[in-house]
Amino acid sequence: MEVVLNKRPVWFIFLVIILPFISVALVISFRKELYYLGTLLPGCPSYTFLHIYCPGCGNTRSVQHLLSGDIIGSLKYNPIPLFGIILAVLAYVELLFGLLGRKLKIIPRRKSFWISVLIIFTTYFIVRNIFIIF
Repeated sequence: MEVVLNKRPVWFIFLVIILPFISVALVISFRKELYYLGTLLPGCPSYTFLHIYCPGCGNTRSVQHLLSGDIIGSLKYNPIPLFGIILAVLAYVELLFGLLGRKLKIIPRRKSFWISVLIIFTTYFIVRNIFIIF
């Protein structure tokens, strides 16, 4: 008979707990290879042909700086990967607490928060393109 915690088997909870640590260890172990793979990606067509940054421009360099441990350098290229990592960590913490039977809401669920995040990122991308033009 299998032990069940919060209607989930123990092996599932163990997997949810251990899998992120294995993933982080693999990323750290292969960060040089991952950095190199980023150099093989083609340039952004939006910037190459129109000289306008798209919302994804700089993501590869941003992740490369994160792999090197340079958070400030990562933010200079594009803040979205770091924002995504922070959001993923918060969602993971919520998941862990949910599996252990405790309701914890860290990530804001209100529309106004997500609309303000969208406005901030949109403003950032517009301002970033204005400074390229001038």
